[in-house]
Amino acid sequence: MPFFGMRYGVNQDSQLSGNEDLSLYYGLGFGFRKDNLSLESGLSFFHHDSSPLYLEVYGRFLDVSGAGSTNLVLPFTFRYDIPTGAEQNIRIGAFLNANMAVFGFDKESQNRSGQIQTSEGELLNYKIELIKRNPFFFKTGIHSRIRIFKSSFLNLEVGQFFTLGANRLYEFTLADDSPVRIARKWEGFSWTIGGNLPLSVWEKKLRKKT
Repeated sequence: MPFFGMRYGVNQDSQLSGNEDLSLYYGLGFGFRKDNLSLESGLSFFHHDSSPLYLEVYGRFLDVSGAGSTNLVLPFTFRYDIPTGAEQNIRIGAFLNANMAVFGFDKESQNRSGQIQTSEGELLNYKIELIKRNPFFFKTGIHSRIRIFKSSFLNLEVGQFFTLGANRLYEFTLADDSPVRIARKWEGFSWTIGGNLPLSVWEKKLRKKT
């Protein structure tokens, strides 16, 4: 089951609505179907790009976290759908998807440091540290499967990503001030397009070749 999708989430700071969180994801899955129920897994790549969060420091805005990252993700999906139409070529149902990021390819702006100049010209040191990661995120929604080429299906789905906590927790320290914690979450609306082909079709084709 090859698939491709996109997640869109609004900026957590209402004053910066022009920026957003985006994810592109794609991968290959395998599943097992029994009547109207199917269980799926596989591997996918998620390219997360969390919008930066700006803090106002002495009259200036400092970009403190842009949690862009690429992750290899292990998904588990539970689906239930029922056939519709006279020929039952369209199946409609709901799904619940759980994901675990098993490997990250980027440093995700883990630790940064530098200086910011105040309006009076004073230079202050600042530091940003990634102190906690949560690899789990979830998605739920509705989907449809449209039969094509007799045995294959085109899969369409819309859903909502959600988490049970922050996926990235940063700590921002300015000069000798107390640290400020900043949470980033992989949440938002998503759409996915994909397809699936029964393994029995491939088996028949291989038998004909041999």
